[in-house]
Amino acid sequence: MITLVQADYTRVLPLLRNLAFIPVSAYSVINHTQSGIVFVDNEMDPTCSLIVNSYGVYFLAGSGDNELFMNEVIAYLLNPQNHPNYYDLYASTSDLLQPISDRLAGKTVLLHRSSFSFDLSKFHNLRNSLHKLPEQFVMRRMDGRLFDKYQHELDSSYQSLWGSSKDFMDHGFGYCIMKDDQFVSVCNAMFVGGGYADIDIVTVDDYQKQGLATLTGVSFIEHCLNYNLIPNYNCDAGNQRSIQLARKLGFIHNHDYPMLWWHQDQSIIDDYLTRFNYSNSATD
Repeated sequence: MITLVQADYTRVLPLLRNLAFIPVSAYSVINHTQSGIVFVDNEMDPTCSLIVNSYGVYFLAGSGDNELFMNEVIAYLLNPQNHPNYYDLYASTSDLLQPISDRLAGKTVLLHRSSFSFDLSKFHNLRNSLHKLPEQFVMRRMDGRLFDKYQHELDSSYQSLWGSSKDFMDHGFGYCIMKDDQFVSVCNAMFVGGGYADIDIVTVDDYQKQGLATLTGVSFIEHCLNYNLIPNYNCDAGNQRSIQLARKLGFIHNHDYPMLWWHQDQSIIDDYLTRFNYSNSATD
């Protein structure tokens, strides 16, 4: 595979047109808002590309007709030294993903994601009907201190996702509900690129089912609208609570699409498959 220099990442943009879902993680690499690598089959006129976000989210786009390139993609995926402790592989079409799935049978898990499109009118209806935040809670925009606190207390993967609090403040954003300086519910931008911002919402167990995730999501979406970003929502197709939240926030379900998942810890895979009602433990 040929590695493009950063200045040439935009050469793969034609391969991302007219897709069934928005690969914000790929755009984040192309736009240099988050770190990654872009591999292609042809430096000047690529027909296929593997866009690697350093966080572990990969996107394969274009045609699978170049057998040499596809073999190199397989070799890249099979080498654990190329990845953090996991990777997610998405593709521009199901037909492009299928031969990869066949060749990685027994080594990856086939999952399905649900994609959504944002409906501004539905969001306005929600915003007009919202209850106020209870007095004991306070809404805060994420700053550098809160980012560091979040990655230390709730999600350590945000260090590899954004690199540093400065990078997050420069290119990302988020909102959180706090109580006594402790996180209650947080909505962060997981990826930002291509004019989109991916939504990542976490609510502490003790405060779930109180409508707090909706309130942080609304603050996040309002920020998107103020900064000419389109909020983007996707989740596991079996995550009914997340799907319900998406609809509540003004998103409309589009369709489901496949992805491949590898993780070095089989117990994490088994737990995930059980939690979201997958019957298989690896690709067939």
